[in-house]
Order: sequence, then structure tokens, then C-alpha cells
Amino acid sequence: MWYQTLLYILIVILMLAVLISIHEAGHLGMAKLFKVYCFEYSIGFGPAVLKVKRKKGETYFTLRAIPLGGYVSMYGEEGMVPEEGMEAPPAERSLANAAMWKKILILVAGVTLNFILGMILVYIGDAAFPVYYYARSGIVDAETSQMASVTLDSIYGQDLASYIEGQALEGYTSSDYYMHVVPVKLGDYTLPVIDDDVYFYVKDGDTYKKGDVRYVAVYNPSTLVEDHELAASIDLYPASTQAADPMYQKVGVNVVPKLLDDENNSLKLDLKRYSDGEYIDLDITFVPLKKGDSIATQYNEHRIVGSGESFFRYSIKNGKFENNSIRLLTISAHNSFTEGWQMWASDFPNACGAVVKGFISLFQPGGFKNLSGIVGITAAMPQITASGGARLVFFYAGMISVNLAFFNLLPFPGLDGWQILVTVIEGTTKKKVPEKAKTIATIIGFGLLIGLAVAVTVKDVIALFI
Repeated sequence: MWYQTLLYILIVILMLAVLISIHEAGHLGMAKLFKVYCFEYSIGFGPAVLKVKRKKGETYFTLRAIPLGGYVSMYGEEGMVPEEGMEAPPAERSLANAAMWKKILILVAGVTLNFILGMILVYIGDAAFPVYYYARSGIVDAETSQMASVTLDSIYGQDLASYIEGQALEGYTSSDYYMHVVPVKLGDYTLPVIDDDVYFYVKDGDTYKKGDVRYVAVYNPSTLVEDHELAASIDLYPASTQAADPMYQKVGVNVVPKLLDDENNSLKLDLKRYSDGEYIDLDITFVPLKKGDSIATQYNEHRIVGSGESFFRYSIKNGKFENNSIRLLTISAHNSFTEGWQMWASDFPNACGAVVKGFISLFQPGGFKNLSGIVGITAAMPQITASGGARLVFFYAGMISVNLAFFNLLPFPGLDGWQILVTVIEGTTKKKVPEKAKTIATIIGFGLLIGLAVAVTVKDVIALFI
């Protein structure tokens, strides 16, 4: 809907405005600490929408029309001079006359605050918002980490229903079970496997025969924050001859998918190649949630529904699976204080690692496709909110904040890293880099950055239509 798109655009603009404001506030605060005179603290570029200054204050606080950047203009900085009619500040308040270590602290203050803000945003997501589950490998707490259960309104669920009924005497209900999706690691991909013994049953005259290609069924939901059909969340991938890890074999996963050699590394099978009425039978693993059980115990007590004669059968119609009997319920839980810190201790290093890998990939063939601007960020928001709600929005914002920190540290003209490099060169050689050379480098750098931003935006817009 149009209003959802507008909401995502506003969220992204607000997110970027906050991250940039914090970055520039770091420069401003450190400059003020060292008595460097600051003419203006600006959020955005272009014409000023709002420009204010406190009584007896010296710095204008400005909001400009294009909220996709910002700056702090300091006395003694390249090209920054007093306005016409304004008395020049004392020379000792010039950035140019500050000690090298003070300049460096002023310049790194912005990226430091971005890094700290990234840590805070990820923690807020982990501590303040619910975590949505569909499966987990590891120790599961029935009181705090319940996973997706199923509605048992299908004849194919009788095997599971009987199992749950037998356990009911011990105080367990259907909500105490979750669909166990095994995360099989395959290169850079983690695939949530629910069944690796899948064959199509294809029409052969008036009967059906088993196909000769083996597939792996992967659970790939479009949302975790709403109830959804299991059938609509299943993708099929060709199986390889590579044996799965023994840990996965304990729960019935014996082989893993194979990567297809195409530019998108797309694994999903096109069901349109099969005729209406052809079908597959799936085995699905369910595990009882028992507080304090070890991983080994949970694996030993898993229940593969479908072994024998009862399966979850999915027929193909119009190129899609048709089976409405199984719905996965939305299951969420807030982390405790300890769990919030534990999740943060895992999530934040993962976010930093993803940022570093992303930067490394930029210098590899095809790295340009990994760059995203405001259009790409906005386009990703629906998937992010569907996968984890507000928690993942904060995680995403934290990653962008860390991205800004790393990006600004690059020694490229126009970025903080370039100014730090020039400061170090001037401080160690005791010679000033010619102003003309710095000006030319800055102009070229800004030009290239703007060109890159335009190219990324065009790429993101094109990606919306392909």
C-alpha cells in the first residue's frame, strides 16, 4: 500500500537524519571541548529551512532541505572564514592552530559516536523488542523461547497429534512444540532445511511415479510477525551428494543442496515446470520444548512426522504448492535482562563482521552490486520488518551507523579519514600540505562521491523493476 511505502521512506529519512546528526554532534562536541570556534552545525544540504542561534551563542544550528548529509564548519578549516561583517575569532581558536592530537580527536569523534550509537541501537533492539521465532538449534527454554507451533486440522497431522496427546499427561500442549528447522551451512548461505528426501510424484498416464531427482525442502517464510501458511513458505533445491554434518543427520538431514552456478546464486526451484496435480510428500521434524534439556536430549526426542504412511502432502496448482491445512503461528518472546546482553554480544560482532565483509567485497569483481543508497535501504525495509519487526529495524539502523563509521574512516578526499591522513602528514613532517592541492583533492573527492551516490541510486531504482 502507498501509505506503507511512505512510512518506510519516513523511517529511513529519520534514521539517516539521526545517524548523521549524532556523527556531526561528535565533531561539534569535541571541537567545543578544545575551544575551536564553530560557525555552523548543519543537518542536510541545500537551502536552509531553519537556522537558529542561541543568545550570546556563536554557532548556528541549521536544518537544510536535503537531509542526506551534514557538516560542522569550524574556523581555520579549509574554506571556512568569518561571514562578512563578522569579527574574526581569536587565532588560538582556529582548528589550524590546534595541536595535532586535538585535531585527530575532533575528526574521529564523529565516527566514534557512530560506532557507539551502533552498539546502543543493536542492544535496544535485543532488549526492548520481542524476538520472533520459527526454529532454533541449541538449548530452548519453553518459558522464554517458544517457537512456531502448528494447527492440527489436517489428516496428515494425526501422527503428530497422537504424539502430543501422549505427552499431554506430562503437562505438555501443542504450544510446547516447534517445527525444528535445521540450519545447514553451505558456503556463505545458511539454509533452513525441513526435509532432504523430497521427490516429485509426476503423472504417468492414470497413475503417478516417483521422479528421479532428489530435492531438499527449505523453509523460507515471507514473514515471521504474522501467522502464515507453511505451503507458501517452502522452496525446493536440488540435493547434492555432499553428506550433511553428523549433527544434522541426527534429525534426518543427510544431504545438503548444491549451489547453482548463476550470477544471483539463486537456488529456488521453478514449480511452473511441473503440471497441476503433481505432488511431493514432506517429512517435517517437531521437537518438544523442555526447559533445561541439552541439545543432545532434544535431538534424541525429536519427532519426524511423515515417517510411515502419513505425510504432509503438497499438490502443485498454477505453479505453486496448494495445501492450506498447516499454518505456522506467530511466536514471540522478550529477552530477559541476561538474554538481551547475550544476544547483543552475538549480534553486534556479527553486524561489524558483515560490515567489514561488505567493504572487502567492494574491491572484488561485482562488488558494486553490494552498495545500497537510500532507495535500496528503503526497499529492504518491508523484508526487515516482516522478518523481525522493530528489533531488526534497530539492528539494521545499528549496522548503518557502523557502516558510516567505517566509511568515514576511509582516507578518501572529502571524508574524515582523508583529513586525519593530512593532519598526520602535516604533524609528522612539520610541513603544510599546499592549500591548492587540498582544495583540488577535496573537489575531486566530493565529485566522485556524488557520482557514486547517483550511480548507486540508479542501480537501486533499476533493481526495483527487475
